[in-house]
Amino acid sequence: MSWWERRNSEVDDIAQGYADELIATNDTIATNPKFFSEPCAIYIDNEKVSCLALESVDEAVVLPELMEYWAAKGRLAPEHFRSVDWPIVHRAMKSLKLAKQRFITKHTVGMCGVGKFRKRWGLDSNNRCPLCGLEEDHLHVPRCPSARAKTQWQLLLQELQEWFQSTTTATPIAQFLGALLRNIRTPNNRPRTETPWYRLHGMSSSALTQVCEAQLLSDNQLRSCNESLNALATSGVY
Repeated sequence: MSWWERRNSEVDDIAQGYADELIATNDTIATNPKFFSEPCAIYIDNEKVSCLALESVDEAVVLPELMEYWAAKGRLAPEHFRSVDWPIVHRAMKSLKLAKQRFITKHTVGMCGVGKFRKRWGLDSNNRCPLCGLEEDHLHVPRCPSARAKTQWQLLLQELQEWFQSTTTATPIAQFLGALLRNIRTPNNRPRTETPWYRLHGMSSSALTQVCEAQLLSDNQLRSCNESLNALATSGVY
């Protein structure tokens, strides 16, 4: 071999020895240190961010405090937060116009035209329900004890069931969502349970699979559907 060929062989041997050392210590991913010319560097989970991905940075900075906030509000238990398919939620929200996104976000947290906020906004002198006289927040609307509210709630549930039928929604899923909504009116009467949601409605795991296959759901969507609905059934929020 020529002098250059021998030098190349030596360098290859050194590189191979270093690779063997990394493999032996299970450290095959090279570090990405901060360069002397960098004014600052961002690390997420002890890994340097090589390009500024704003969504990843926002998630690392904002998400922990956001999870604590919603857990303190009793909206979503921390153990159920990871059960939600957030990418699907993100795509669904982004498919809407900005005004509709704001509408859904506000109503999700209860910020709507009820007595609590109408008084805060200076639209009413009190925060009382016009039907029963109790303090009115977003959860009071479906739970109002007046006969008129009860009748309207039952009518809306019936219309929802008819919509499920018109869209050929799987019967067990429609039954579960209907039962969940009916329980909003009587939250203290529903015992908390760790039983999977589909078993609460007489389904086996194989039957659940058949239903979701009929709905053309992938394995990941099936898993997400199961986890999300089970989280709702066991969360005790309502």
